[in-house]
Amino acid sequence: MFRILLKTAWRNLWKTKFYNGISLLGLSLGLTVAIFIAVWIDSELSFNQVSNNSGNIYRVSSIIGDGDSKQTWGGSVGPVAYFAKKEVPEVKNATRVRDNYSYRIYSTEDKDLEAGSSAYVDPEFFDIFNTEFLHGDKSKPFSGNNSIVLTETAANKYFGSTDILGETIIGDHEDRYAIVGVLKDLPQNSSIDFDFFFPVSMLESGYTDNPYWDSIDSDWGNFNYVTYLELAENASSEKVIEKLTRINQDNDPNRELTSSKAAYYLQPIKKMNLYGYNGDPTNIKTVRIFGLVLILILAIACINYVNLNTARAIQRAKEVSLRKLIGAERKHLFLQFIIESCIFFIIALALSIALIFILVPSYNTISGKEISFNLLDIGLWKLIFTVFVATLAASSIYPAILLSSFKPLEAIKGNIAPGIGAVNFRKVLVCIQFMFSVILIICTIVIGKQLDFLNTMNPGYDRAQVLSFAMTDAMIEHREAVENQIKKLPGIQEVSFSNNNLINNGWTTGDTNWEGKNPQSSFIVAPLGVDEDFLPMLKMELLEGQNFTGIASDSSHYILNETAVEKMGLKNPLGKTFELWETKGTIIGVVKDFNFESLKQKIEPAVLFYDPEPYVMYIKTANGDVTESIAGLEKVWSNYNEGYPFNFSFLDERYEQMYRDDIRTGKLFRIFSILAIFVSCLGLFGLTTYSAQLKKREIGIRKVLGASILQISKLLSKDFMKLVFISSIAAIPLAWYLMQFWLQNFIYRTTMNWWIFAGSGVSIFIIALITVSLQSIRAAMANPVKNIRTE
Repeated sequence: MFRILLKTAWRNLWKTKFYNGISLLGLSLGLTVAIFIAVWIDSELSFNQVSNNSGNIYRVSSIIGDGDSKQTWGGSVGPVAYFAKKEVPEVKNATRVRDNYSYRIYSTEDKDLEAGSSAYVDPEFFDIFNTEFLHGDKSKPFSGNNSIVLTETAANKYFGSTDILGETIIGDHEDRYAIVGVLKDLPQNSSIDFDFFFPVSMLESGYTDNPYWDSIDSDWGNFNYVTYLELAENASSEKVIEKLTRINQDNDPNRELTSSKAAYYLQPIKKMNLYGYNGDPTNIKTVRIFGLVLILILAIACINYVNLNTARAIQRAKEVSLRKLIGAERKHLFLQFIIESCIFFIIALALSIALIFILVPSYNTISGKEISFNLLDIGLWKLIFTVFVATLAASSIYPAILLSSFKPLEAIKGNIAPGIGAVNFRKVLVCIQFMFSVILIICTIVIGKQLDFLNTMNPGYDRAQVLSFAMTDAMIEHREAVENQIKKLPGIQEVSFSNNNLINNGWTTGDTNWEGKNPQSSFIVAPLGVDEDFLPMLKMELLEGQNFTGIASDSSHYILNETAVEKMGLKNPLGKTFELWETKGTIIGVVKDFNFESLKQKIEPAVLFYDPEPYVMYIKTANGDVTESIAGLEKVWSNYNEGYPFNFSFLDERYEQMYRDDIRTGKLFRIFSILAIFVSCLGLFGLTTYSAQLKKREIGIRKVLGASILQISKLLSKDFMKLVFISSIAAIPLAWYLMQFWLQNFIYRTTMNWWIFAGSGVSIFIIALITVSLQSIRAAMANPVKNIRTE
């Protein structure tokens, strides 16, 4: 029996190739997009799934201040990990992680290669993140400060093998490190994707002559570490926060807290890319919107299938009735139509999988993901099966119920009730379909407008044609000579220096004091050492006071941004005493707020101080082609650093990099919107074609009686265009709410003008009109005699 049902189902599908082809194309595209989105969402939600115990691992965020002056940072001070493991029973393990930018190249005995990503970590790091050592002792990963652990990929890259214990790797041709461990590659989709690991204890040497702090474990002033805590099973993170706060109060000599003020927030590492440092939702909003887009795309594809199937129900009414008269039960007919749908969907899924394999490279380029589709991957098949079953269930049940419900005698006589065929239901589905398309168009325009806004907004400095690079010791020793040589190069306009990157430098400290400070107040600042040319070159606006002059007394001068002055509560800051790292000085200027972090975040307090020995050079080049200028810079570089790669970056590129994920999101949205509109129009084209076929006798008679092509086109188009108009109106409030929700990710955001909504509605109306008109005009131009004779 099943074989007969299968054969009958295939015959019926093949009999209506045109309409099934339209449905198949729309469904295949819908499934393809839905699977890509599902994989993207899964990638976001599986971030930092680095061990079986990921649910018990937390990042420590630091909280400074209270009320309006409250600040939350992702970094923490060195003692947090030390005291957490020592004095908090709920903490099973703790580690500090700090990026290591000390080396430009790593060398073996026979090759020099550009340095990969490196980090300083505590030995507990490897236990917390459940790393697998291929070679070496996990219980004792480091043998001293001159030891190093590599990943499998790094070992193969530098030595061609993982069996390299005892080999030596050299940093910048000077510092030699013995390889004591090789571990299996860490997940790329994580916050710990490093190639080289150095012991944190190496940093203790920086405290030998430190006048402020004795060691890492006593340095409560510099928030230079990312601290991870592994809590015991069922341990309360709130209790850990309370105990860490009390430890901070008891041990930090510069901080006055009451027991009611939390000094820390514990963020689950699985939520680090979805929520802010303080737990506020950020990227999770984008994930939710993409989840909604997945549903919209699938719904559009399903509606096509349902509409065309129910519209052609009348043509199968007599077939169903005859089957019932000769003894077929309704459940058998229902099963037959379900089998037809299953065959149809299996073909669509096969086409979708083929499309996915073709489009994976392009998808990875656009999305920034490194996704490989392996047909042996059970997780991939779970995603595909979930999408497939949900789509099949949504699309096949209603048409099967409708087609199996005809009354035999009425159908054979041709007396099909108006309700049969679900005309009104199809109209609702068409409205929903185009409403979804309009929503996607509006979302695409708003996202693009926001990204343009970010790109064109003045961040408080001139980032155009400015490049920077970190100098080596050899260049720092001959800084004036290097500066003079570079200024003579063609296309070089200005040169200045700082001690760090202007954008996202990650350097923060709480070691501050000032005249009139409340003893119970503290705040974190982002310090940046600069020279006297830095502010003028980048056109940073001084609101009060004066710039550095380059003389010796500048070592005790400070320039604060507006936010720092506001949070400090200073009314007349000029001339007031300010202290940074226990170095007392005077505030000589106030600079207009500038964005040194993403525009998704508030501008935080910043302090500029004069640094006589900076190591980052900033160069302003002339407009136009900079090839000759860069070639000259490379020549100067090689004079002092032969064999070292010249790595530089433009300031505007670093700025745009902060919004790289948002730019990719915008591109994906644009593609999804185009596909959604295409699939919607496919369905509209199919319905128009079917409507014209049903009315071809009427069209023929009207033409014979003198109706024009325009009148006949209007007859076929007007009902569909009404539905498109209604769907455009209905889409506006939903799209507005969605984009309001997404824009909350940004502190600085664009406005949603009326023309965005009006333009989207008009656009979809014109696209739908063209789609309907193509088939309407074709039907209107057909030979009326032939149509009437055929009938």
